[in-house]
Amino acid sequence: MVNLKKQKKILQIVIVLESILILVLLSILVIPKIFKAKEEGFEIERKWLIRQEDIPYDLSKAEVYEIRQTYISFSPEIRVRDINDGSFYVLTIKTDDPAFKGLKRTEQEYYITKEEYSQLLTKKEGSTIYKTRYQLPKDDYMIDIDIFHDQLDGLAYMEIEFPSTKSANSFKNPDWVIKDITTDMPYKNGHLARYGLPNSFKQYLNERSNNE
Repeated sequence: MVNLKKQKKILQIVIVLESILILVLLSILVIPKIFKAKEEGFEIERKWLIRQEDIPYDLSKAEVYEIRQTYISFSPEIRVRDINDGSFYVLTIKTDDPAFKGLKRTEQEYYITKEEYSQLLTKKEGSTIYKTRYQLPKDDYMIDIDIFHDQLDGLAYMEIEFPSTKSANSFKNPDWVIKDITTDMPYKNGHLARYGLPNSFKQYLNERSNNE
């Protein structure tokens, strides 16, 4: 009985030390300007669920990024990305503004080294997301088309980042998309990493299959 209590106490100490280690590691990464990829600010973004075959753009003219996205914390939201098979690595920290329901969030991004990326991966939570991003300009905006793979196969998004909430809210839904999912929590990447495909999307796939 004594040994069991000692083992539990040692395990608790190890868990605390691991938590302290990741906080220290993040502070080392975040503070130095050498790692900073962009200034602190807001991400104002709308997102639409789409069908890949309905995309009206020529993706052969887009910039293409193969993204491996892993979360090391869901609360707060902290993720790391391996982009184009090790071309570069990015650490991102996001904080939601409840008043905007997913439309507006604070976002901080930092370039990190391969070694730092590998070390942070040891704190992985949920499943890794694999997706191909096609980025191309359209009118006054930059459009991101995300095609998901593996356990999220069949899922595809279009995202547009806006300079203000006013411009985001005034932007009309394109007529070729399925629906706006900006405020739909099950379609957030963090939720996908935890729970997989949303039930509403599974239902959509089933209905579509039955109608074909």
